[in-house]
Amino acid sequence: KLEDVDEKSGVKGFFEYVETFCYALVLMIALLLFVFRMVTVDGASMQHTLHHQDKLIISDLFYTPKTGDIVVINPESHSADEAPIIKRVIATEGQKVFIDYENWEVFVDGVKLDEPYIEPMRKELQETWGRDVAMIPADDDIYNKEFTVSEGMVFVMGDNRNNSRDSRSALYGEMNVNRILGRVMFRISPEFGLVD
Repeated sequence: KLEDVDEKSGVKGFFEYVETFCYALVLMIALLLFVFRMVTVDGASMQHTLHHQDKLIISDLFYTPKTGDIVVINPESHSADEAPIIKRVIATEGQKVFIDYENWEVFVDGVKLDEPYIEPMRKELQETWGRDVAMIPADDDIYNKEFTVSEGMVFVMGDNRNNSRDSRSALYGEMNVNRILGRVMFRISPEFGLVD
């Protein structure tokens, strides 16, 4: 009968829809497990690019660090229960870096970085944070003069230079590329969009 044919094709269509949905769900879960990861920003060191509690998607698939990338990294100095940090790659292995602490300009291979994303520097905060974020370089600070990033390492800084513990700090210094968990691809909350 025609009614039976319509009913069977309707049921078949429903099961095909459910099957397609299940395949898509499994694929999405596999991508999230093996290609992409979700992370949450903790703190204000990347303001105003990223904010506390922003939800981000990162990936390390075929990733090679380059200047300007925002990465999630797990410093070697961290204990097992400490969360990874989110910073911007300033320079990679072999690049020469000079930080002008007077004018708060960063030079990589002799060229001043164009950094419209950074929080303007405030001298009173430099004095408050001091060596903790290496705002005031000490005599023995290797980052007080031009230096070359070591092989297999990256030099990273937060966009909020007034309040970012990063590679300038004696606690971290240069970081091993093997400790990078992934590059930030895009933000999913509170608003969806690319991050750069």
